Amino acid sequence: MDPPGRQWNGFVHDTNELVTVVEGRLGLRIGTDHFVAEAGDEVYIPRGVEHDVHNLHDETTHWLYGYD
Repeated sequence: MDPPGRQWNGFVHDTNELVTVVEGRLGLRIGTDHFVAEAGDEVYIPRGVEHDVHNLHDETTHWLYGYD
C-alpha cells in the first residue's frame, strides 16, 4: 500500500519477483523497459534486474509482491 507519489528506486533482488496491482496504478521500470500496471495486472521482474516502482495514482495504490 503506497500513498500518491511514493517511489521505490534502484532495487535488485537475488530472486524473481511478481507484482500484482490490487487497486490503483503503478509505473515500473524493469531494466530499460517501462510499464504501467493497473488493477488486475501482474508484472514479472526477473532476478538480478534493477527496477523501480512508482505510485502513479492520485490515491493510495494497493499492490502485492512475492519472491520465489
